Amino acid sequence: MFALRAWEEGSRAWRRASANGFEPYGALLTLALVMMDRANAHLGVIPWETPEAVCPNALFRRLGRRSTSAWARDFARTCLWATCAHDSDMHAVYYAGSLFAKTMETERRIRATLARGAGEAATAAATAAFTLLLGAITNAVAAISATYAFGLGDACFNGCGGLVFALKTYRARADYAAGARGRVSFFGFIDVPAEMASLAEIAILFLLDSSPSALNLYASGAAVGFVLAAYETRAMRCLDRATRGVGALLGFALRPSIRAGTRVALTNMRNGSLNGQWGTVTRCSTTSDEVSVSLDENGSTITALRSNLIVV
Repeated sequence: MFALRAWEEGSRAWRRASANGFEPYGALLTLALVMMDRANAHLGVIPWETPEAVCPNALFRRLGRRSTSAWARDFARTCLWATCAHDSDMHAVYYAGSLFAKTMETERRIRATLARGAGEAATAAATAAFTLLLGAITNAVAAISATYAFGLGDACFNGCGGLVFALKTYRARADYAAGARGRVSFFGFIDVPAEMASLAEIAILFLLDSSPSALNLYASGAAVGFVLAAYETRAMRCLDRATRGVGALLGFALRPSIRAGTRVALTNMRNGSLNGQWGTVTRCSTTSDEVSVSLDENGSTITALRSNLIVV
């Protein structure tokens, strides 16, 4: 039943995205990463072990004997990978459809942001990184609040439940800020404004006697979602800058070495007759991306950008 529900919800989300003109590959990548612990349990495809849960008291006791940098690194690692760990297949499948649909909405916002800056090509990777970071922050807030506010430090938690509530709250509050209005009905008789639906759901789970540790995780996700919605512009600006920085680093690391004597072919030149011609680099500027290329066809020298060259 959970698998069928997840498939239907995911299929509806994919059709909505396609109707809006994009394929939610970022949401699909995020879902694959979050579910990789279960994939590893059945297929053994991951060459490392992920922590099965965040156990706040045990975690803080273990980290307390380490240096500040080691403490921060291991705490962040645990909170990050706990999002990708689930108690069982049913636990993972229960959240799969909802996670995909809500990540897709986040990807749509990220795509619109990157289209004005870093470029839409990086949307999938940026969405996965942004979503996993949001899950890590949610787990961190849950671990700290469980230990120092609610006395739940002995209860362990894992999975993407907190992340789902963070995305749900963020989406609802961002839509509300954009002028969208609506209502959500629970069980046909509990009716609340859409922007408060996540809090109402947590309250209903509390009345149904859900796990206090799980409720703390959900509430932490809702709190993170509220903060993210309040600072969405800054968060998206930081994501755009980070995406540009990573893209520049990867481009520098993967870009073929171009120096005097390198054989190249020209592409994407404004003068279309130059495209496809071969030549030899004669000079590389040390202050810009400009290079001088001597053409094989007539021996003339033209100026091009590194992005116009295919190293052959």
